[in-house]
Amino acid sequence: MAFYLSDIYTILLIYSISCFGLMIFTDKNRFILLLEYIRNQKYSVFYHRKDSLLFVFFTSLNTLILFSIAISFYLFSISKSLSIISFVKIFFTLFAFFIIKISATYFLGLIFEAKESAKKYYYTYATNLMFCNTFFLPIIIFTSYFQNGFIIEKLSFFISCLCGCIYLLAKLIMLNRLNLFSITSMFYNILYLCALEVLPYLVLFTVLELIN
Repeated sequence: MAFYLSDIYTILLIYSISCFGLMIFTDKNRFILLLEYIRNQKYSVFYHRKDSLLFVFFTSLNTLILFSIAISFYLFSISKSLSIISFVKIFFTLFAFFIIKISATYFLGLIFEAKESAKKYYYTYATNLMFCNTFFLPIIIFTSYFQNGFIIEKLSFFISCLCGCIYLLAKLIMLNRLNLFSITSMFYNILYLCALEVLPYLVLFTVLELIN
C-alpha cells in the first residue's frame, strides 16, 4: 500500500485531473463528444486530425499514467505490494507497447498502401484510450482515497477487472467501426486480430507479470 499512499502517486493523480480539467475548460463540447463515443465517432473525426503535438504529448502521458495505475492494481492483487520502481517499469513497458503497436499499424499501412486506413485506425485507437481514461480516473480516485485505500487493499483485482472490461468494451466498439467483424474478408480479419490484437496483449501481460 505504500506506493498508493505516497506523494508521487498523489502528484500523478493531480496531473490527470488537471489534464481533464483543462480539456473541459478549453472545449466543453470535446468532453461531451468523448462521453458519446459509444453512440457515435464524431470525436475522432473532429479532433484528432487537428490536435497539436503538445496536446498529444500531455494527453498521451495522462493515458500512460492511468493505464499504468489500472494495471498496477492487478499486480498488487497478486503480490500485495508495489514499489515505485515496479510502477516505473509498468509505465515504460506500456510506453514501449503503445509505440510498437502504433508503429506496426503505420508500417502495415505503408506496406499494403493503406495509409488512410492506418490513420483511421490510429484516430479510433486514440479515441478509445481517451474514452477509457474518462472512466478510469474517477474509479481510481475513489478507490485510492476511500478510507485510505481500503478498496485497493481488499478489491484491487476486481477494480483492475472493471477497468479491463471498460477497455474491452471500447475495443469491441472500435473493431466493429473498422468493419473487422465483416464476413466478406474474414481471413484477413482473423489474421489482423491475431497479429495486432491478441498476440501483442499476451506478450504484454507476460512481461508485466514478471515485473513485480
